Amino acid sequence: MKIGVTGIFASGKGTVCKMFEELGARIIDTDELARDVVAPGTEGLARLVKEFGSEILGPDGGLDRRRFGMLVFKDSEKVRRLNQITHPLILQAAADQFSRHPDAIFMVNTPLLYEAGFDKFMDQNIVVTAGTDQAVERGVKRDNISAEEIRDRLNNQISLNEKMKRADHVIDNSGTLENTKNQVIKIWNALTISTRKE
Repeated sequence: MKIGVTGIFASGKGTVCKMFEELGARIIDTDELARDVVAPGTEGLARLVKEFGSEILGPDGGLDRRRFGMLVFKDSEKVRRLNQITHPLILQAAADQFSRHPDAIFMVNTPLLYEAGFDKFMDQNIVVTAGTDQAVERGVKRDNISAEEIRDRLNNQISLNEKMKRADHVIDNSGTLENTKNQVIKIWNALTISTRKE
């Protein structure tokens, strides 16, 4: 079973996925896959350089993610071109993992679940919520980037309300970790019951 897990930037998707992992899920983090598919020497990085120029590279020849983010996320057309290159590569990398563990319940942590159309490849989808200000504060601390950079990224995502309407499950991560864990357990129990029925 493949479960998409999304939410706005720094809403706590990783925390929620870790809780599911403790219960027995396998985790795929598409941010990690996104780094893998544009690592030095990959087809993905070569295509990004062809599209956006060699100034996106750091001194080591790898992608300078901070500089690249500042170049791309203020321009919706550049975001679209980036996604056209990376999304098929990310989806293929995830599919490779699904095929190696056909009996597992996968939690696919992906910020752009709906924007990338990845939701169509999932059996169910979960949206993790938190207040925007709370998420921005978490993101600044976690990733050492500015609130403005985070808001630029949020502006390129579907609104939280729209994501919640499309979701099969919503987890409110604005309270205590214990409250979040209780919601995770409830969903996990429902998922494991449904897989046993199948």
